[in-house]
Amino acid sequence: MNYKQIASYDNFMLANMTLGLLQENEIDCHLKDENIVTIDPLLNPAVGGIKLMVEDKDYEQAVILMKDAEAAYLKDIPCPYCKSHALAVEEKIDKPESFWGKLKNQIAYGQESTYSKKYRCQNCKSLIDELPASF
Repeated sequence: MNYKQIASYDNFMLANMTLGLLQENEIDCHLKDENIVTIDPLLNPAVGGIKLMVEDKDYEQAVILMKDAEAAYLKDIPCPYCKSHALAVEEKIDKPESFWGKLKNQIAYGQESTYSKKYRCQNCKSLIDELPASF
């Protein structure tokens, strides 16, 4: 069986919640490097976090399940500025084609491509780095 990384976490609780969601939907998956990060959180950047690995054949279904779960969760979170329930995910992947762009990312971030995820309120257009608590 071939496994593919679908997500990386620095929080073991979120990693296990996502693992449980996928396993409930009969998707073959497991966590990699969970013990290392849980025992010594300072090693998180060195190993790249807790990796959620999904079997190749289940990858597309897993992506859909994770996006649907996040969209449902976002409906319950109010914007910290205007208090409306209109948050949406904004993902950015910087995957340069040029040698110099790849080298810059390799030196600055330790990898050729970078990924960032933020949330934007569709009502007031505020950009939020991390989600506020839902309660």
